[in-house]
Amino acid sequence: MEKIKIRRRIHGTLTAAQKKRLKKAQELIAAELPDLIRRNQLRHDARKERSFSGMLRRAIHKFPLSPMKIGQKAEIAWDDLSLFLTAEGTLPSDAIDRLVKVVKLKLPTIKQRRMAKAG
Repeated sequence: MEKIKIRRRIHGTLTAAQKKRLKKAQELIAAELPDLIRRNQLRHDARKERSFSGMLRRAIHKFPLSPMKIGQKAEIAWDDLSLFLTAEGTLPSDAIDRLVKVVKLKLPTIKQRRMAKAG
């Protein structure tokens, strides 16, 4: 994907070259927007899951560092973490362990039921 450099605010009339660059930028944004909206909805739905993965995703989003920085600290490629955050992909257990350590996720304790003694 091509990076668009914005140098300064433009005042006045746009030149033909500026209009052409503006139109190209608008077309790129328009083409990318549906996928961004879809992935954002996937990310939102994945965070709401009532599972360990959902809990980990919520912890990642609540953590003060950006998800990209968390991935770097956990030594996980951004592409892999991004797929995990949208529930489009999974992570190996060692990567999950590193993420848990980075975001300092504490698992809730489960009260064990008392078993009735036989006899």
